[in-house]
Amino acid sequence: MIVNIIDGRKEKEFDDSTKVLIDIFRATTTIPLMLYKGAESIIPVRTVTDTRRMKNKNKDYLTSGERYGIRIPGFNYGNSPGVVINTDLTGKTLLFTSTNGIKVLFKIMKYPGTIYISSFINYTATYNAVKDSEKVSIIVSNRPDGISDEDYIYANMLKNRLEGKDINIDDYCDQIRNSHGAKRLKIMGAGSDIENSLKVDIYSNPIIYSDGKIIPLIKSQ
Repeated sequence: MIVNIIDGRKEKEFDDSTKVLIDIFRATTTIPLMLYKGAESIIPVRTVTDTRRMKNKNKDYLTSGERYGIRIPGFNYGNSPGVVINTDLTGKTLLFTSTNGIKVLFKIMKYPGTIYISSFINYTATYNAVKDSEKVSIIVSNRPDGISDEDYIYANMLKNRLEGKDINIDDYCDQIRNSHGAKRLKIMGAGSDIENSLKVDIYSNPIIYSDGKIIPLIKSQ
């Protein structure tokens, strides 16, 4: 197996490898939690304007998203794991837009290869889904103002496990807690999102992007 970690924000082109999209703080953490809390599917949307337009055409859809970490005015939810984990989303479809993770998703969806959405929330499910792939690209989302060290911490953990190395997940969680990304969330007043992003394996399904929607690969029983 070949496993590469790729900067999704800077990379211009992508190959046909199996892809794992990472945005620990916070899109690829919020998305699995939405499914964990009963959402039927999540529709990624590129812009705020498009999100509002789609909402106007589909009144039952819920809106969720942020720009530069701030919840978008008029949206039902932002991009907060701490909020989502305490919200009943049973049967709901959510429109979701974000500054980093969804931006990178729109770049990579044009290329062949299954796209998985991953974080600590569905870590083992992701590993089991991709472990037999010939080539895996772990794609970190980063931020407009630089590197997201929390993305690289998770990406290296997954890479090491895929390469057959022993890992201690508690050590990686501690690295996340001490990361620059965690400090940034605290400054933003979103410190509660840190621990809610480290609820390891509470969602047992791998998650894929397919035909315009983000869905579990295997439905929960």
